[in-house]
Amino acid sequence: MTMVQTVVNFLIAIMGSVLVLFTVLLLILHLTNSIKSKRIQAMREQLICLISGEAAANRLRNKLMAIIRQEEGSLQSISGIRGIRSLRGLLVISEIADELEGEQLAVLRREIGSAWYDKYLARQFSYGSVDSVILVIKLAGTLSLRQYLPDIIQQVYAHRTNSNMQNIGMLSLCLLGAEAELVSICRDSTIASMLSFRTLEELFTVYRGDRERLCRRLIDTAADPYIRRTCVKAIGQNCYYSLAEMVMPLLHSPQFNMQIDATRTLGQLAYEPAYEQILAMAKSERWELRAIVATALANYGADQNEDTLLDLVCDREWWVRYRAAESLAKCSDVFTVLSHVTARNDKYALEMFRFTLDKIALRARKGVA
Repeated sequence: MTMVQTVVNFLIAIMGSVLVLFTVLLLILHLTNSIKSKRIQAMREQLICLISGEAAANRLRNKLMAIIRQEEGSLQSISGIRGIRSLRGLLVISEIADELEGEQLAVLRREIGSAWYDKYLARQFSYGSVDSVILVIKLAGTLSLRQYLPDIIQQVYAHRTNSNMQNIGMLSLCLLGAEAELVSICRDSTIASMLSFRTLEELFTVYRGDRERLCRRLIDTAADPYIRRTCVKAIGQNCYYSLAEMVMPLLHSPQFNMQIDATRTLGQLAYEPAYEQILAMAKSERWELRAIVATALANYGADQNEDTLLDLVCDREWWVRYRAAESLAKCSDVFTVLSHVTARNDKYALEMFRFTLDKIALRARKGVA
């Protein structure tokens, strides 16, 4: 009986050892497969990135956003992202920078301003392609990296015939609030002439410095008339009343578009010294100017200018009638005005004024609802 018990114990020990051995083997096999899977997955991602530029960009974006959001298990620094120092990397960073704000933008600014990435950005100004330089300049403006200001100025002058470089360079300078540099460039006709009026308008809206002071310095010194027009328009839109006197001489500018902008701006400001001149323009041969006057007179007081506005609402040009009707609708007694319009025996004027009143009533009902 003792011998049988010994044999049983021996067999149990053998079986236990075999079980432990197989358990260890299974663990080793699982660990090996896991490592192989990660390697295979990494190889697969690299292959997809080689085939597809979009996939490579998404990979860079995901890794960079993980750092910015400080996700658990993410890389500690941008230096760990393979391929981030490339044209594609610059493009991804630029796109992300446009989307971020607050603390996340500060994290991105810290990473891009690090010594490791700063070396790459600085190298682009000397050896990079024009496309990469443009991206670096845009990034410097978006992230307020003022250390690159001298490089931006140098590139703007070096590529003065490249409209994209001029556009992004001026945009970056506006975002950096670089007033002295902007004034210098805007007084240079070889650079200012590259930008369109609409582009300049957009640039002025994002300027982060003292826009009123910038307008004061450029309104009569900028080399490009588009820049001067942009200043005139900004004065009216932002109600820079202290600059109205500088706009007055432009009412008689030889450039018709400048006359229109000056009339609109002084009307927006309701600048009293310009009133008589603007009132006289109601009889201008150019309908564009008459339309601007129709709007401007309402700012000086629709009631006191009712007679002139009644003449304009009977104008042969549709836009003049439309603007005059809008101004007449601001009178204190629109029903009396309606009777005055009716007395003119001009069906087009009457239709326009009634249309304007109906539009105002509809807006009021929607506002109540």
